Amino acid sequence: MLKSKIFIITLLIFTFLTIFIIQKREAIFQEGNPIPFGIAASKMILQNKEVVKITRKDEYFGESNLYLVKQGEMDPFIKMMEKNGWEFTNRDMIQNRLDFERENQSIGLGYRYYTRYYTIIESP
Repeated sequence: MLKSKIFIITLLIFTFLTIFIIQKREAIFQEGNPIPFGIAASKMILQNKEVVKITRKDEYFGESNLYLVKQGEMDPFIKMMEKNGWEFTNRDMIQNRLDFERENQSIGLGYRYYTRYYTIIESP
């Protein structure tokens, strides 16, 4: 009797989780594999980090670096780039881009919102 109740409860939980994932699949998988982003978000929460680097491997573009920050808080990322020798020049809110310069080089890093709590910044 006890084994059948445990089995039924486990089956119900699994069914509800499956229905939830199917219903919310566009939001869950909007950036591909959600596991690296979940790990990065948990590092931000548990370790009080302001910027977390995510390395993503893509079959078309190779390896790219993404940075996760809290939504709207770009200052920690800008300070990190300035420590690496880049000078912040502009934030274009219409095109969602941060512009940096170093010597005779100039880069524009795009960013996009990931859920309502985080922002993803793309870096070459």
